[in-house]
Amino acid sequence: MRPANPHLRQNPQQSSSQNSFFAAAALPTDRRSPGNDDYSPRQGTHHRPVRFATICGGIVVLVFVSCVAWWAALASTFPLFTFKSLATDSLASSSTSPSQPWVGPHALVAPSVSKSSHIHHHVRIIIRVHHEHKHLVHGLIHNFRFQQKLLSESPDEATLSMDFALVPTELRGVSVTQQIARDFWSDPSNPFPHVYALDLNESFYEAAFHRAAPLKCTSEEAKQVARMHNKNVMRKVCQYDNHVYYQATDVALRDLLQGCPWCTHAVVTNDDNCYHPDYFKETLLELDPPLKKGEAPRPKKKKIKRKTSSKKTTSSKSPNGESQTKREKRALAAAVEQEKGWDLVTTDFTTSNILKDANWALGDLDLGSVLLSKEIIDKIGGFVAALPPQATAMDAHNADWLFTEKALQVGASATVVKKLLFFHN
Repeated sequence: MRPANPHLRQNPQQSSSQNSFFAAAALPTDRRSPGNDDYSPRQGTHHRPVRFATICGGIVVLVFVSCVAWWAALASTFPLFTFKSLATDSLASSSTSPSQPWVGPHALVAPSVSKSSHIHHHVRIIIRVHHEHKHLVHGLIHNFRFQQKLLSESPDEATLSMDFALVPTELRGVSVTQQIARDFWSDPSNPFPHVYALDLNESFYEAAFHRAAPLKCTSEEAKQVARMHNKNVMRKVCQYDNHVYYQATDVALRDLLQGCPWCTHAVVTNDDNCYHPDYFKETLLELDPPLKKGEAPRPKKKKIKRKTSSKKTTSSKSPNGESQTKREKRALAAAVEQEKGWDLVTTDFTTSNILKDANWALGDLDLGSVLLSKEIIDKIGGFVAALPPQATAMDAHNADWLFTEKALQVGASATVVKKLLFFHN
């Protein structure tokens, strides 16, 4: 049995002396004569604190009732929150100073697209940034830029362009993402601005936390998740602010849909992920487009081998001096532009050093392993929009899968590249 703690008892005499002291302090300095009136200072000081406490208590009760009513109204309207409401939310795009063009997508420019460059795809890579992973973000951006460089140096491959949106998943990451974007803007070797930090502020995160509050785990739900899975899963589901993270990610998707007419695809990834140098080559450039209804499978492409002979190859010239090879490449480029590609492409990957065979099922793919078409993003509307009306904390954790599942339900064309091209940490 737990022993009781001894209570401090006050000496009655001490209490009486203290009351006398406060009563005396309340008396006016000029004592009234007995004949003036019957006003008693001691009686006045006895009733005033009671009235004051009553008024304060009433104010506190009114404030509490108002807060409860406001919270009930917010909870009742929560299921109506969609990506479209976020797109018009003034909190999601505060005014940016012209002296900071790397904050917000307004300063990004379209890539130089020409027939000679054969750029048919522009990928926006949306990186969700943890405030302690600044150097990882630098490395990931250089990884993707290296892929772009490899493809541009190959004469037999189409090239692609890309830019980057940095998403601070927490308020502490806002200054970090802005610093990273400024680092790339100040690099003179970059041909054009291609990195920006989302324009989010403290008000956005306050509103995001209010929206996400109904999805937080109760103590009983946390215990249930731990029993069904383990403590590590419980921590990711119940202690991470997954819904807030996806709200911030949806702002990046909104920027893509509203401010990037040249974008064709997107990759949403975390800053500690890694990609094979051939990721875009295998998932975007060399991947056969989906078959149309009733269309027979196409024969596999034959790779053109470069001739090592020092002799110059002759090619027929057109009247305007253009070679046949160039005409063929131009025709091929026009055909590629007209063909609709895949809406969803994923690859095999590793997670915690375990090889996973990719499949369109919960647990068999990861957020960063899926290449998304701009069209399918527009159809679904965002990760928050993919959640069910009565979403739970587990649904918020699995928003990447729910987005993919909804895309498949609306008829998205999807394929799996059976190659290890993505490494999830």
